[in-house]
Amino acid sequence: MKENALLKLDHLSTLEINGKGSFDLLQGQITADINKVSDNNCVIGAMCDIKGRVISSFIVVKNFKQDDGYILIGNIDSLEILNDALSKFVPFYKTELILSDQMTIVAIKESCLLKDFPETDLSKTSQNQDNFQRVHYLDKDFHLLIADEISAFGAYEIDENQNLWELDEIKHNNFEISSSTTGIFTAHELGYDKTKRIDFEKGCYTGQEVVARMQYRAKTLPKLLSLKSKNIYEVMSKIYNDQRKQIGIVLSSAQSEDTNHYLLSMNKNYQNQDFEF
Repeated sequence: MKENALLKLDHLSTLEINGKGSFDLLQGQITADINKVSDNNCVIGAMCDIKGRVISSFIVVKNFKQDDGYILIGNIDSLEILNDALSKFVPFYKTELILSDQMTIVAIKESCLLKDFPETDLSKTSQNQDNFQRVHYLDKDFHLLIADEISAFGAYEIDENQNLWELDEIKHNNFEISSSTTGIFTAHELGYDKTKRIDFEKGCYTGQEVVARMQYRAKTLPKLLSLKSKNIYEVMSKIYNDQRKQIGIVLSSAQSEDTNHYLLSMNKNYQNQDFEF
């Protein structure tokens, strides 16, 4: 990747929730605490079904163009699922949902950001800059930039190779839901308790009782591992110990030179034992 290039993230999109009822709608349905979202701060969150399985994941920011509005950023197909799930509640709130694939979403290295956009304030995880909105979470190497037009980013070249983004995701133990993984995993199996995508201090939300029961009553919680390997494994491949008992699953993968990087979800059968990988 060239120093003056941006990563174009075509798999990401936005869902706007606008109107006076937006706060109450989101606060009652998702795992994040909307009280913590401000002009200067974003949160990461998810929505579960009644069985505590994650159906969608996203970043929540304030909508600078709408009073009482929020923007959720996530995988396109994940947001479509979320839009369908939230739509049934809209008649009870003064709010509207706008699912869009028209926004330009790119990633930029922090070093480039500070060099070319000196107004950047790293103390803010969400910032409305001249022609775009900047979003940062989990202390990742890349920041997200969101704009109406690609021209907002001036002379930067666009790189469509998303491998560097995937490496950054794995490095920071972040896994986002897609249509192929919706409703399969519990929040703990995706490490959402560790990345604080679940706020255990907020009130009720869909699936909250199941998530809380896992957190406070389970003897052993799932664990995420970031590993490197010369071997090639398909995403969703099962991992076994030497007794051929399943101890985990491959969540995501990326490459750097001749090394494969993987994010693994290890289940209750995994007790820090060695396994072939």
